[in-house]
Amino acid sequence: MITLSTLLLSLSLLVLSGCSPSPEEQKNTAIVLIDKANPQVFVRHIVSEYLTLSDELVMQYQRYKAEDDAHGFILFRNNHWTPAYIDSKRGYDKTLFNQKAYIYRHQLNGVFDTFFELQQLSILLKHSLLNQDWHLEQQALQRISEDRLIMMKYLKTE
Repeated sequence: MITLSTLLLSLSLLVLSGCSPSPEEQKNTAIVLIDKANPQVFVRHIVSEYLTLSDELVMQYQRYKAEDDAHGFILFRNNHWTPAYIDSKRGYDKTLFNQKAYIYRHQLNGVFDTFFELQQLSILLKHSLLNQDWHLEQQALQRISEDRLIMMKYLKTE
């Protein structure tokens, strides 16, 4: 017979375990600090990562669209692309937190903003394919294309 205290203890443990970070979240994401003597190294790093992630996202989107496989794209995005993106984003979040004054003073915040918005664009692509909303698809792809150009400009201005 289960007592009330046993039940409450079990529920408490269940709630606590549900709130604890997953093994994926427990990864110690390295902080990439901006070298103030040569900030271009960091800029090249984040731009390169953005270009790689956005290329993979668009390429896989086009592949799954051609196969008329919205669920395949969703699985790819949820199980492969998003975890890789989030892992990178965590590191950049830490960089932004630790060097916020320097980043804003040197107008590097746009590179962070653009990187951070990529996840939302991936969601728009997911919805466009799932709902066959080609207007939404064009908006998302256009924005990714424009953001890629913005990121490339950071390579030339720093």
